[in-house]
Formats: sequence, structure tokens, C-alpha cells
Amino acid sequence: MYDYFKQYPHDVVFYEKWIKDRLPQSFVDAHAHFNLPEHVSNVSAEAIAGDWALESGLLMSIEDSDTYLQTLFPDQSVFRICLPWPLRDADTVANNQYIANLIQEHDVRGLFTVRPEYSRDSIEEAFVAGHFSGFKPYPYMASATKGADVSIFDFMTHEQFKLANELKTAILLHLPRRGRLPDPDNIAEIHLILDRYPDIKLVVAHFGRSFCIEHFEKGLEKLGSDVQGLYFDTAAVLNPRVYDMAFNKLDHRRILFGTDFPIMLWHGKREWSDGQYHNLVREEFSWNRHPYPDQEKDYTFYVYEQIKTILDLLGSDEQSKQAIFKENALNVYDQR
Repeated sequence: MYDYFKQYPHDVVFYEKWIKDRLPQSFVDAHAHFNLPEHVSNVSAEAIAGDWALESGLLMSIEDSDTYLQTLFPDQSVFRICLPWPLRDADTVANNQYIANLIQEHDVRGLFTVRPEYSRDSIEEAFVAGHFSGFKPYPYMASATKGADVSIFDFMTHEQFKLANELKTAILLHLPRRGRLPDPDNIAEIHLILDRYPDIKLVVAHFGRSFCIEHFEKGLEKLGSDVQGLYFDTAAVLNPRVYDMAFNKLDHRRILFGTDFPIMLWHGKREWSDGQYHNLVREEFSWNRHPYPDQEKDYTFYVYEQIKTILDLLGSDEQSKQAIFKENALNVYDQR
């Protein structure tokens, strides 16, 4: 477990006031990464230092996850959709097998990471044998540069999309390119996927990496009616304006709650300006610039801020709350 993960008295107060009686008694975390140290032993220190998210959290076993969740949500039961770490230098075979073992031994569902060089037959054999509930491609399989100008089909090939379509399964898609959701090439490729592979349940992670309202607003406009064919997960998104637009523009049955653990286990929040987000954090990461040091002691868990934002906007709409926090993920990532 990460030694920076600590619960303070004010976290308990925040949970009791804003989370405990408003959050469903059972919910699903549809976006959390699981692995063991040996799976990422070849990921260099330079790669970790160059990505704030990897520095925040690169390791999480099922036992660590149990402790995190019991600490954060002592009154709730949390069902998990388990994702491997889709890093080029990771041991993808072993990490996928770990997820398959978790599916067999624990009450979880899991996604399978593909590499573009994997053959159709090898993917299908491992996917079916492991009882996976979907695929988890990632742009890092084409380029280790975050936001690199690569095609979706550079890290998950058309042949692999064809297989997913035949299996009628889900794909959790992280969009490439600096332009995020509204990037014209991303929009064109999403249109193509929906048209050519209609039996895939396509989940766009992080609202299309729309951590800022500018990206989400432009992205929804460019998607047009095709947005109705997509699902979106909430992982690592905190911006209230993004959630407000999502709840007003999207069918609530198309939104899946996710945390992005173990990345988002720290205390903090975000601020936004000019299409950029800035993490405000208590923990002593190298990327923490401490813009408001006097406020840091009062920060609560980021995930508490995220959940409170969602609950505040949903208000008394219990049907939407059940859909977003539980039913949608179970329907999309159905057990194979």
C-alpha cells in the first residue's frame, strides 16, 4: 500500500456529512487498475517521473484495494471492474493473467489489455478462457508520449475491433491526441467505429479526457447524434460544469462511475482556467507546486470531492443515481 494514503479526522467528518447517507449502499467502481510489482518492474523511473498520474499510483493489488475501499467507504459495498495497467513496458501477459485470476477467485469483473501486435486468435483464446468483460486498449501501446498524435487504430487494430464486435463486448477507450474529445481525427474515428462495429459497447474513458468544460462542450457538439451510441465513464473527472453538461445532454444510462484508483487516492481538488486543469494536492509529490499551502491541511480525499459533486448535481434523482453508480457498469461489462 502507498504510505501517503492516510485518513484524517476531517475526512471522516466529510464522509459522514456528504457521502455516507447519499451514496448508494452498493455501487460499482468501473475504472480501477490492478497489478503486482513484478508486472511493472520494467517501467523506468524516468517514465514514472514524467507522468504525474504514474507517480501518484502505479501499483494496486486486490488486497490493497480492499483496504482502500474499506477505509474510504466503510458503510458501502463496492463492486469492481478491474483493469490492467496498459503500459508498453509492463508485462501485459502476466497482468492480464492476474486480472483473470481475480475474476476467478474474487467477486469482480475484468478487462483485457490488447497490444496491436497481438493476433486475433491469441486474444480470443485468452479473453474467453479468462471470462473477461471487455477490452482495455491504450495509446501508450503506440506511443509513450501522453497525448501523442496517433490513431486509435495504431493501438487497437481493425482486426481486433472486428473481434470485439463479433464477441459483442465492451471496449474502454482512452482517446489519443492533444485535442482530446473534440479533436477532429478522434471524432472521425469514433464515427467510423460506431458505423463499422455496431455491436461493440464503446465506453469513452474520462468523458473523453474532458477534465475541462471546453473540451467536453466542443466534443459533444462535434459528435452530434452519434453521442447517443457512446458510453462515458467519470474516472478522475471533478469539474462540476462537465458533470452538469453530461447530466443535461446525455442519457443517464450512458454514464458509468469510476475512480481511476490507485492514481486518485490523494487528498486534493482541482481548479480550471483556459482549458487547463491544475491539481491541488496535500501529498508531497514532485509535481506538487503548493500554490495554497495554508489550505492543504483541509483537503479531503479527491474521490470524496468527485462523489460529492455528482451527488449534489443529481439531487434526489435516485433512479439516475442507481444507474450511474451501479446498473450501467453491470450492464455494459456483463459477465462472459
